[in-house]
Amino acid sequence: MAKKWGIEDVPNERSSHSQKTIRGGGIIFVVALIIYFITHSFNYPFLAAAIAILAIISFIDDIRSLGTGIRLVFQFMGIGLILYQLNLFQLPFWYVIPIFIFCLGMLNIFNFMDGINGITGFYSLVTIGTFIYLNQINPFIDNALLVYAFIGIAVFGFFNFRKKALFFAGDIGSIAIGVFLLYLMMLFCVQLNTIVPALFISVYFVDGGLTILERLLKKENIFKPHKSHLYQVLTQKTKLTHLQVAALFAGVQLCINSIAIFIIFNANINQYFVSIVLLLILTVSCFIIKRRINK
Repeated sequence: MAKKWGIEDVPNERSSHSQKTIRGGGIIFVVALIIYFITHSFNYPFLAAAIAILAIISFIDDIRSLGTGIRLVFQFMGIGLILYQLNLFQLPFWYVIPIFIFCLGMLNIFNFMDGINGITGFYSLVTIGTFIYLNQINPFIDNALLVYAFIGIAVFGFFNFRKKALFFAGDIGSIAIGVFLLYLMMLFCVQLNTIVPALFISVYFVDGGLTILERLLKKENIFKPHKSHLYQVLTQKTKLTHLQVAALFAGVQLCINSIAIFIIFNANINQYFVSIVLLLILTVSCFIIKRRINK
């Protein structure tokens, strides 16, 4: 159907691929979650509504490009729904507003980071796999939801984890996966009463955040396509392939997740201090590597 309707990415000077490729393949992930919600009496209704709204608007954006303003309006709605599902609107507004801004920024970072074969799939499998492991010890969410999501991404990966991908996730994939991971991250932060689960998305946060900051300092439009992310620099200016870079990012995130889990279950450790140190090390490393490669 995607071929029939022309839902394809056409390469340009800022693309990381060289041939027309179907986009919107991330709909497989959305279908997996829809199957879960239908077969489990629509558990987590506001999460389901958020994913549905963002999936629809993102799929339309994959077919015909929408304006940034329209996308942001629906992203606000989606984030509002997951915050409501988590009962976070009970917090004072000076907590809610920063959380809202952070989620909006991260949702777009998930979209920005989806630029090479395998990166969204590998990274999401590692992150959801970490939540599945943690949920076995502290069951805060129906494990079936995590398993359905994991399987959906694995099936998507069958078509995407290739030298020449059969299709890309598209906005529908990156945005839906992004809002789902944000929900999980905040849920575990609230339930465990710690910020440590936020480290489970720290690699994307650092690469995306640093790149946005660099482009703002250069007075560039952060919503326009570019090749400034570390993963793009690695694929364009080194001999690493797309899948190698994607595996590298997922591997680094897996190492951080392992440290984060160790921190969570060791009460004697200052969790805030260690989390900040880890984030600083990751940020400095990203900055130095990108600078050296560019030189």
